[in-house]
Amino acid sequence: MKIYEMTNEERIRLLVQTGYLTTKQAELLQSRRTISLDLANSLSENQIGSFSLPYGFATDFVVDGQDYLVPMVIEEPSVIAAASNAAKRIKNSGGFRTFPSSRVVYGQIVLENLTETDIETLEKKNSEIFECAQQAHPSLIKRGGGIVSLRFNRYDGFLEIELGIDTVDAMGANMVNSILEKTAHKISSLVSGDILCSILSNSGQGQVITAEAAIDFEQLKTKSMSGSEVAFRIVKLANFAKQSVKRAVTHNKGIMNGIDAVYLATGNDFRAQEAAAHSFAFESGQYQPFSEWRIKDGQLLGTLKMPIELGSVGGAISALPMAQLSLAIMKITNSKQLQSVVAAVGLANNLSALRALVTTGIQAGHMGLQSKSLAVSAGASGFEIEEVSKRMNQTKNYTIENAKNILMKLRGK
Repeated sequence: MKIYEMTNEERIRLLVQTGYLTTKQAELLQSRRTISLDLANSLSENQIGSFSLPYGFATDFVVDGQDYLVPMVIEEPSVIAAASNAAKRIKNSGGFRTFPSSRVVYGQIVLENLTETDIETLEKKNSEIFECAQQAHPSLIKRGGGIVSLRFNRYDGFLEIELGIDTVDAMGANMVNSILEKTAHKISSLVSGDILCSILSNSGQGQVITAEAAIDFEQLKTKSMSGSEVAFRIVKLANFAKQSVKRAVTHNKGIMNGIDAVYLATGNDFRAQEAAAHSFAFESGQYQPFSEWRIKDGQLLGTLKMPIELGSVGGAISALPMAQLSLAIMKITNSKQLQSVVAAVGLANNLSALRALVTTGIQAGHMGLQSKSLAVSAGASGFEIEEVSKRMNQTKNYTIENAKNILMKLRGK
């Protein structure tokens, strides 16, 4: 039986049998109570409950020679299906390769009302400021991280002291802000000017990763189109995205569908990731796609390059039981490993979207998967959901009115 044909309990049992889940972790999933009232109150203001989204997993990911199941949290059924579909095609062609960069988060201390003497003083005290920042978070140094760069950047009316900080396995927002504020206190004692603010940057410039996948033409073919024809059409559409901002935005949104779903599953800050990603896309002055596709050595070669700004420890990642469960399913041991998996998911979702667009169109598969949610919205429950979905897929009439009509006939009304 295929995984998507299994019941929830059968999927959980399979994950236990194959070693992806412990019995205790399976019990957490089966309890349907994955967050306590105390934890909810600690993570949000004016808290009155918790909001559930579907939690599933994508299959067939081989990243840098290692097999992964990838947990994803999303209300859109086609995203997990698309990720798994593309991952299998890529797996059959050798899998994903990734090339992570350094793990550096940048922080900014912004000063105003400085005199030239103030600026000269700060430049002379460069090493003293660096050492102050380095000692602001001793535990980070013990873990192998710390300050890796310090720069002075002049703007009209402002001086920015930019710190580059290796946060190791943490996303590092709170850590970086603490280091900046302690360092700013030291700086204020050296100059007559004012500290305007001390805050990390979500630019993601120090966390850019490249992911690649070479796909055999045979893995791209459809019933009516050869694999090579599909590949060349994908390249054309990807090149169009470089010229059309409107297309590039949608191209990238499809990539973020998969990335954000993994971020939610692992307790990472998808809002910071969105900011980092889209600012990177505009670096050239015209919004550009995160990925490019070309033909090389008789294969379709996809390359995704973008910042992946995340962590595998700290904050909500360590506090949320389901985030810990997700990392356990993936067998994640550090943030670079997670960064590689997330980049692969983004590229996989991109491949599925492009292949669908240049062949059957996006709606055929998309609405077929949406039929179950339409059935639920029409009032179907239990076995009715599958039956209403099945009949909608037969008629290809995906409307709430049709779902209600099918349900009424099913109930003999």
